[in-house]
Amino acid sequence: MTFAAPQLLLFPILLIALYLWRRRAAPAVRHPDAGFLQQIPQSLRLRMRWPLLTLLSVAAICALTIAAARPYRSSSFSTPEKRRNIMLAIDISGSMRSRDFKTLLGRTSRLQAVKEVLSRFIADRTKDRLGLVVFGTNAFLQSPLTSDHSFLIDMISRLEVGMAGEDTAIGDGIGLSIKRIEDVPGETKAIILLTDGVNRTGQVSPIKAASVARDLGIKIHTVGIGSEDSAAGSSQGYFPFFQTQGMEFDEETLKKIAEITGGIYFNASSLERLQEVYQEIDKLETTEQDDPGTEVRDELFAAALFYALPFYLLLLLLSRTILLKVP
Repeated sequence: MTFAAPQLLLFPILLIALYLWRRRAAPAVRHPDAGFLQQIPQSLRLRMRWPLLTLLSVAAICALTIAAARPYRSSSFSTPEKRRNIMLAIDISGSMRSRDFKTLLGRTSRLQAVKEVLSRFIADRTKDRLGLVVFGTNAFLQSPLTSDHSFLIDMISRLEVGMAGEDTAIGDGIGLSIKRIEDVPGETKAIILLTDGVNRTGQVSPIKAASVARDLGIKIHTVGIGSEDSAAGSSQGYFPFFQTQGMEFDEETLKKIAEITGGIYFNASSLERLQEVYQEIDKLETTEQDDPGTEVRDELFAAALFYALPFYLLLLLLSRTILLKVP
């Protein structure tokens, strides 16, 4: 048994010290000879009054003190749960503004489609730790691995095409993702790489970055997106325009990256297919690990109060009836 406020257990000692001090200093009337009073025999009720009332008072005070100190009994348990460490590497280069994904309300841009699908994917991953890296000409960390999925969804909603540059540096995106996930504890570590382009810039080769990930035991699942519809609309600035924008990603490189790391390559040519891709990824990379443990407290102060109440009521009853002291 443990007490939440053990310092309160000193209260009865302080009361006893105060009682003894006041009793010693209490004034008394001097009488020249009171010896004859000792010859008067004491009744049983008088002999029992002080020890019985004192015992009930101490018992009630001690029970109340224990209740105030908040006694509790704690126990902890842990259960194995499926958790994943997943870094999302998202292409936000200029080509992601192409409006070639069909919805019920018309066409939407590639990035907007990715935002919608990723938000649902993250919301369903209640036990996973997820992070976000974005890349264009450069790669940037938007969020380290976190269990705060509301924050992560908010960060995704703020993404804009071109905010990392117009070109595509796939190797840099993979390299930064590896750097942010390699030292995280846990057996399951994966990167989900999504791009619609070809590696045209950056300091790191995608294949070399994949080899590093393989050596560190990190799988990379690759997703190439882009509609098969070659008459896709695109808009930039104040004036909309249309351009031919088909599937331009380097499928061979994406397949190679996945193969090297033991991951899987996916192709998403429509919004529906993109949703299916993340549903398939959801079934991958699961591992069981114990959670940190859950502490359960069993509060015991109610039991102390239960004992204090009858002691106090019995004290009041006896002191005002059978053991009443008449001046």
